[in-house]
Amino acid sequence: MGRLNNERGFMLLNVIFLTLITSFAAMLLMNAMPRVRNPQSVLKLTAIHLANEQLAMIESKAADGELDLNYLGKPEDLTTENFSQKVPTTFNVTSTDKPNGNLHSVTVKVEWTANGREDFIELERTIRVVPK
Repeated sequence: MGRLNNERGFMLLNVIFLTLITSFAAMLLMNAMPRVRNPQSVLKLTAIHLANEQLAMIESKAADGELDLNYLGKPEDLTTENFSQKVPTTFNVTSTDKPNGNLHSVTVKVEWTANGREDFIELERTIRVVPK
């Protein structure tokens, strides 16, 4: 029995900490890999954010009785760096309107070109213009 008390090894707490550190590092690496492999997915998320921001700003203006379809965000938001090649990517935001009385069907299209490939997304929302 005396021999077992003198033996050294890993304590349960050491094993738990090692597992936590390893799983945290693996989670970080797994999260970063798709961005490196597929920059288009990151660019698509940026485009969706820009389109939602534009629709929100159009809705805000419509609540004041005005329907402004020009790009209402910050110009610096339209350029981002492509992660794989460190090449700036520029987004083009356009809005179209199909009026039906006070209700307007507004479509926002965001286009971009990366790695020689053109891509776009379109989001549509019905917006009510409140007359003053």
